[in-house]
Amino acid sequence: MAGWGMSGAAIYDALESSPELISLNMTGVLLVYSSLFARWAFVVKPQNLLLAGCHITNVGAQMNQLRRAVEYKKENGKDDEVDDIMKKAGATAAAGAACVLGGPMVQSALVNANLGFVSSIAAAEAGPFTVHFWAPMSKWMISGASFMELDRPTEKISLAQYTALTMTGFFFSRYALLVAPINYTLCSVNIALFGSSAWHLGRKIKADFLS
Repeated sequence: MAGWGMSGAAIYDALESSPELISLNMTGVLLVYSSLFARWAFVVKPQNLLLAGCHITNVGAQMNQLRRAVEYKKENGKDDEVDDIMKKAGATAAAGAACVLGGPMVQSALVNANLGFVSSIAAAEAGPFTVHFWAPMSKWMISGASFMELDRPTEKISLAQYTALTMTGFFFSRYALLVAPINYTLCSVNIALFGSSAWHLGRKIKADFLS
């Protein structure tokens, strides 16, 4: 249920908040993250259809936020910034497609090459050729986006979004140890996400309610 917080936050912000508040870095990262986690929730044991549903919803919600932000920037004469965003999005999509198409062939070649540790890593059930690896890695991008914006003006911080991210980090750091295969990468990234998001949330609460 904690995962629904991000979807709810994006929907709430779309209804109540100005597009000026939207962080394009975070929105792009959340799109990649939820796309991967929707798949992960289908293949993990026990299968988690509720989690898959929340991430599919979040993909739609974040696409809407991306649309709002792009329209806002175009209306305010920031076409160069929009073009840069579109180029980055295209490059990311192309790289993702190449990995999906070429990954199985590379994995098979490494496993069959009998390279010891390298072949063992390639064949691991939560290794770098599986969604069990890349879903948590995408969450590192969320933490990275938060860490890169530690000085983001508090008036541009979404209270709903960072409340959701803080709660997600808190609950998923435990959930990662209860699934099969156990995912220590997912656990560690959620600890980092909790810390970075709580920092922004604390700054927002202090500025809006305590100062």
